[in-house]
Amino acid sequence: MPQKALFNKVRKSQGKSLAANRHGKVVKQKKGNFVLQPKKESARKVLEEGKELTKAINHKNEEAAAGKAEQSGGRLGVVKAPPSTDKDSKKGAKKSK
Repeated sequence: MPQKALFNKVRKSQGKSLAANRHGKVVKQKKGNFVLQPKKESARKVLEEGKELTKAINHKNEEAAAGKAEQSGGRLGVVKAPPSTDKDSKKGAKKSK
């Protein structure tokens, strides 16, 4: 028996299509923190452990890249800005005249 009818019913989705009422409007990038803290304490603990692991891996990778650069005769240092407690420094201080 032909199975053509079954084949036609199963179609892959094309993905999201553009809204019909956009009329040339540009989609704006949403700003803000999209990762919300989990409500359960156990889930928070897992998230924090994952963040610490990620930090450790990134630090190790940066150190390895800096070491390889120095071996080949170049100079590459891992530089981080000191954490500031001033809230104005994030927004940019205005110069007074």
